Amino acid sequence: MVKLVVSAFLLLMVMMQSARADTDGPLAEAMRKDPARFQAMAEDVIAGYGGPSGLTPAGIEDHVALERAAARASAMRRFLAMDLNNDGAVERAELAVILRAASATSRGRLERQFAAADSDRDDRVSASEIRAEGQAAALRALTEAEAAILRALMTLDADKDGALRADEFRMAVKLLDEVT
Repeated sequence: MVKLVVSAFLLLMVMMQSARADTDGPLAEAMRKDPARFQAMAEDVIAGYGGPSGLTPAGIEDHVALERAAARASAMRRFLAMDLNNDGAVERAELAVILRAASATSRGRLERQFAAADSDRDDRVSASEIRAEGQAAALRALTEAEAAILRALMTLDADKDGALRADEFRMAVKLLDEVT
């Protein structure tokens, strides 16, 4: 019984140190900015990419990769849908056909997207420019700063077993509330 009480006390001390260590860092700032939204996001990531045993660094990287892949695919899909001759690029003439069928508000958006992706200004969005636009969309969807905050969740792993469980996260949120 004494061992259990001492273990629980030590675990609580480690958790309090973890919460205090990041009271001014990007993780704490993200938690304070919109606590309910951040907590829901973190718990979703923990459950979705960690499961009952908890979220690991590999699970975080899987989440980052999948979020970015979805955004990249969406951006590239828009351009591939304009590739009417299936040559892997979008010519200005193909864009003109698409613009004739598009609504007024879509025409402006399509023109902007084409101009932004045509980095060499040759009136053609090449396959490499489509890939580059996809990568840019991926990084807009989940920035490096946001990925760093997700990675920082691992600092809340109170028992230092390499996996952050939902109960550890909730305890850290509670402790952060108490120290701020």
